[in-house]
Amino acid sequence: MTESTIVIIDLFLVLYAFMLARSREIKTYQVILIGLCGFLMAMTPFGYPVWWSFLFVGNHLFG
Repeated sequence: MTESTIVIIDLFLVLYAFMLARSREIKTYQVILIGLCGFLMAMTPFGYPVWWSFLFVGNHLFG
């Protein structure tokens, strides 16, 4: 699976989560976390800033 395929699948899942949020089945912050975790798990180039953001927030909340 190429990197572009992973990005396309990730963007589809973000769109799906967004549509769930519009139907009021899940909250907006859950959609944001789903999207960020999707990019993090796929480790696309956008995954590294997401990981650093999680570390930054985690270190300030729990460190």
